Amino acid sequence: MHRNSQKRVYGDHVYFITCNVQGVYLFFENEILCELWINELQLTRKNTCMKLFAFCLNYDHFHLLIKPNNSVANYSKIMQFLKRHLSRNINIILGYNVYDTHKHSTEGDIGQYRLRVVNQQFDQTIIKLRESFKQKYGKNHDIPKFKWQKSFYDHVIRNKSDFDKHIKYTMYNYCKHELPEDWKYTGLKYREILDEID
Repeated sequence: MHRNSQKRVYGDHVYFITCNVQGVYLFFENEILCELWINELQLTRKNTCMKLFAFCLNYDHFHLLIKPNNSVANYSKIMQFLKRHLSRNINIILGYNVYDTHKHSTEGDIGQYRLRVVNQQFDQTIIKLRESFKQKYGKNHDIPKFKWQKSFYDHVIRNKSDFDKHIKYTMYNYCKHELPEDWKYTGLKYREILDEID
């Protein structure tokens, strides 16, 4: 049995989640795509009312430590929302998808949580990132179309010791993968978007 084919455990839990890019392409070496990932993470946090305790984005995968608000969205819905919108928007920036502001605001199973004002701000973010990417790389680049692996790995946090171990692992994961010492796409650099630990 594939390790990600296990039955999901839903409830009032904190979850450690890992999600990988398909084909292990290093998409997030690109700062423009990292900025989009941070924006999408913040939007997902707001729209799903999840608590975010830690995160780390690496070149080809990310880790989250979250507690869903199950009355709004369980962690499978959170991941579906985050992965779907990121895939679509990364491919817009890469030039594979056409950007349509009329279609953008209501896509996704829990897209109804996207508030109109937030959508308009996010529209501007996508447009700016697309322009930055075109200026840097032009229309002809060799970056492939973006896809996530179909599933994701999850672990239910069992106790305080398990939580402490996973928060440290998540926040400092970039060191394990020998990313730059000043790597900024970790919760260590974005304390303001993290929730306080109860």
